[in-house]
Amino acid sequence: MKVLFSSWKGKLVDNRGKPEPDWEESPNIKLPDTFGGSLSGFIGWDGIILLDEKADAVEMTANYTASLQSSSCGRCFPCRVGTKVAEDIIKRILSGNGKSSDLEELSDLCDSISKNSKCGIGQLGTVAITDSLKYFRSDYEDYISGKRKAPNLSYPYKMTAPCISACPTGMDIPQYIEYIKDADFAGSLANIREASPMANTLGRACFHPCENSCRRANVDEPIAICKLKRYAWDWEDQHAVESPKNLNMHTRKEKIAVVGAGPSGLSAAYYLALQGFHVTVYEKLMGPGGAAWTGIPQYRIPKEILLREAEQVKDVGVDIKYGVEFGKDETFKSLRDAGYGAFYLATGGDLSKKARVEGEFEGYEGFVGGIGVLKDVVLKTMPNPPMKGNELPKPKRIFVIGGGNTAMDCVRTFRRLGCEDVSIVYRRTMKELPADPHEIHEAEEEGVLFKFLLAPTKIVAKNNKVVGLECQKMELGEPDESGRRRPQAVKGSEHILDCDLIISAIGQDCDIRYLAEEPTIKKSDWDTIITDEDTMQTEVADIFAGGDVQTGPLTLVTAVGQARRAAQSIGQFLRGEKVEITDEQKVENMIAKLGAYDKNEVVPEAGGWDRKAMPICGIEEKNNSFTEVELGYSQEDAMEEASRCMRCYIVGMAAVNGGGK
Repeated sequence: MKVLFSSWKGKLVDNRGKPEPDWEESPNIKLPDTFGGSLSGFIGWDGIILLDEKADAVEMTANYTASLQSSSCGRCFPCRVGTKVAEDIIKRILSGNGKSSDLEELSDLCDSISKNSKCGIGQLGTVAITDSLKYFRSDYEDYISGKRKAPNLSYPYKMTAPCISACPTGMDIPQYIEYIKDADFAGSLANIREASPMANTLGRACFHPCENSCRRANVDEPIAICKLKRYAWDWEDQHAVESPKNLNMHTRKEKIAVVGAGPSGLSAAYYLALQGFHVTVYEKLMGPGGAAWTGIPQYRIPKEILLREAEQVKDVGVDIKYGVEFGKDETFKSLRDAGYGAFYLATGGDLSKKARVEGEFEGYEGFVGGIGVLKDVVLKTMPNPPMKGNELPKPKRIFVIGGGNTAMDCVRTFRRLGCEDVSIVYRRTMKELPADPHEIHEAEEEGVLFKFLLAPTKIVAKNNKVVGLECQKMELGEPDESGRRRPQAVKGSEHILDCDLIISAIGQDCDIRYLAEEPTIKKSDWDTIITDEDTMQTEVADIFAGGDVQTGPLTLVTAVGQARRAAQSIGQFLRGEKVEITDEQKVENMIAKLGAYDKNEVVPEAGGWDRKAMPICGIEEKNNSFTEVELGYSQEDAMEEASRCMRCYIVGMAAVNGGGK
């Protein structure tokens, strides 16, 4: 990207005084203009970026320093007092009342704040101030002498952290961890609920992208962010705690229909109810949770706990109607006629993707889709199962086609059903498996076999029953668009593996037949709903969508994050406001694109503080029951693990010409 000036990540690019065609590229910067052409610069934890001459480094630094002061938690003197003194000095300079000695004082002060602060606000925040003093000293001197006046741009900012930036819900992770460290467990869960009402679900089955962006990993191991979230839920679940109250319950007359009671639908309903709207969730199943209910086995998310989580959504004023299939029992027209003013579509991806092998459409007994078979097992094995009769199959030899988390759920489930010979068939190697490494490790430990570099080509059957799977050997070639090495067939290597059950778990598709009623809504080639990526609004103004039906099968936390954005947008729509994200959210998007986490950063922190291992049940319980595998932290372990957090808060600020919006 070409910019006027950049000191980002310590790499200096200075094009001041050069004609724009001759500007040097700044390869380490990806800065999207989320402000519609009015963005003039960015300042943050890693330096300063100026896009054009409209930006003023001194005014940017003054506003940025004020944001550091307002973001300071106040727990340490160097940051609390130091940033206030720095703010006052720069304000004095900006107003034309500064003196030359202020510059040396400010430089020394920044050095002291950086070296002695206890969190990222002070440790990292002064980098940009120091850069401005180093590279724009003449501008400071012009302000001191009265030769320069501030352009008065707008400066929206966002306080975040690498983990927060990586979380689709924008959850304040360091804060809820801090509450656990301080033994304020109720405060921790209250903080979590500001970003998600699904602490139980996410604390047990989240893909935790936050942990992949945890700066603690640069020291020793990432914080167990996901499991600490679960601890906050477990603590409330085990104590007599009053449920959250909705002081705005039904204070507005507008009605909203949410289609789908999965994590995305329940989350959207929760946040819409908090705004005072009347919200009804329509779910075709007889229980809540969507994929978390039918697709994630009981040993990962106990259904009785998921039921209690749904009850808390109902407690804030949400009505959930089960056994209602949208597009059949209710439609857009019927609900509009009943006074519903907006829709949130969160129907998920509940169809198994086709395996594209010969024989899959023949109706052979013993060939099933992963999504369907997991749902069948859940409904027959949960406490007081609603689906009785027709005993679950216990085949002698099972092959599961695929390498994702659904495939791992399938093999681990059938080990628990007493099946001893259960294998994954995958066309690449262990290194390319897309499943969560934790899930792969657990599957191996539970006795699952892995057959790599094999591509299924044909289902072999006798008398309409599966008896084998024909496979072809593969070898890895050059990387494809995903970055993984592309598998290539070895000619003449076809052979048959005997088996009596084949499960296709290579992905999921979305059932959006109900959109026939609204043909103007755009759909992708993969049968997902196309929306504005920021507001989640479709081409039809009163219809919004999120979760797997919008992204394609992805992660629970992404679905929940989209629900929170959609609830904001639906509220704006029904109140007659412009449907848009806030300036702070625009800055948040910029930070995410820039990258808040640097895996190569050398963090000046003593290492060797091991991550607390999650206690798990024994191997016998794993292989003979659907007992929850992860037992949860003790209070002592949760507090110790929380103490490892370094509170890596950072601030990013945009310089916007023309006032932003």
